[in-house]
Amino acid sequence: MFVLTPRILLLAAILWSPSLQAQNYEYKIRYGMVVAGSAELRQNLEDGILRSELTMSSSPWLSNLWTLADSIQSEYDLRSRRMITHVKAIHEGSYHRRYVVDFLDSSRVQVNTKIKDVDWENMLDIPSLIYVLSTTKFHEGDTLRYKLWDGRGFGTIDLLVRRNDGKRSLIKPFGSDDVWKLIPLSSTRKSRENGIQISVQLSRGLPHVPEEIEIDTKYGAIQMRLND
Repeated sequence: MFVLTPRILLLAAILWSPSLQAQNYEYKIRYGMVVAGSAELRQNLEDGILRSELTMSSSPWLSNLWTLADSIQSEYDLRSRRMITHVKAIHEGSYHRRYVVDFLDSSRVQVNTKIKDVDWENMLDIPSLIYVLSTTKFHEGDTLRYKLWDGRGFGTIDLLVRRNDGKRSLIKPFGSDDVWKLIPLSSTRKSRENGIQISVQLSRGLPHVPEEIEIDTKYGAIQMRLND
């Protein structure tokens, strides 16, 4: 299991308002106690269009044994709540895939060169979901349902909102004790390659800071933790 111990880098241009204008998160990828690579999430909002880029890569020394070089680039229109583009590149060991997705209208998408009939109204991908969660007001016991695109397919995910009970973990004794935890209730297969579930721990104040993100993928659990 990869453990991502991230260090958040806030740009000088960030506006901490109910709508995040720009944000840049940098992460260290750890395998156990070993630093195994790096990850970065960049997001920028301009004229209502959210442009996101999520990249993950293994360290040079690890690449000699096993290569990780995954990325997602996407555009999402916050005003109409519609995806515009989604580009996913997967390089995990000997496994290589690349999907270039254009959302043509509310019932069709183009994946690489193929046209699909898909009802993608109110669709998100992982980077745009993280942004939307960061700007959403939660209440204890809420159940949130999202349609999530991943690669060349999609599914739905239900997240249960819980308030942290205030007890600090022995592993993280100095961590925040005032957070929202979004726990997956169920998840359908997002693509033929990956069946993904995602859980998120967010700071209480708006806009929420994603303090922990855990994603279950075909290759195991990826855990991202904000580095104080």
